[in-house]
Amino acid sequence: MTRLLAAAAAGALVLLLAPTTSASPVLAVGGLALALCALAIATGWRWAATAAAVLFLIAYAAALSIESRPLEVARPLGVGLALLLLLGAVDLADRARGASRHGRVVAAALGRFVLLGAGVAAAAMLALALATALASALTAPAAPLLAAAGALAAVWALAALVRRGARPG
Repeated sequence: MTRLLAAAAAGALVLLLAPTTSASPVLAVGGLALALCALAIATGWRWAATAAAVLFLIAYAAALSIESRPLEVARPLGVGLALLLLLGAVDLADRARGASRHGRVVAAALGRFVLLGAGVAAAAMLALALATALASALTAPAAPLLAAAGALAAVWALAALVRRGARPG
């Protein structure tokens, strides 16, 4: 069941990447990422899933820079959540191999993923609404400073999560 979840996330990443661009090098990188996903799902190797996630992210960023699409929230949010789901599902499949309560573990993890996805979607919509309201009030010189402050806060939050997760016990 966990492998099916990882496969669904890989399929979602391909479905989100393909309409973004028609550049064949970008789609080739996406195909390589999909092959790495298949390897990760079949073997449970986390390094292959991580490499696939990096390649998907590079392909998506390249597609966005080539196509110069207008700003949207849904597709990047979907890519981010699919990457999270792929990495989490492969990690869970590797950790739960041989567990006697595999179904309950997967159901609990899936519930956490769904709640996280709903929370991220709500936060993104709130941030978009606030950004739209602030866009008219901000002056041109203040916008890059505010963006840098937001990026710094996001990096600090991620660092705190990683640090907390690295603590023993």
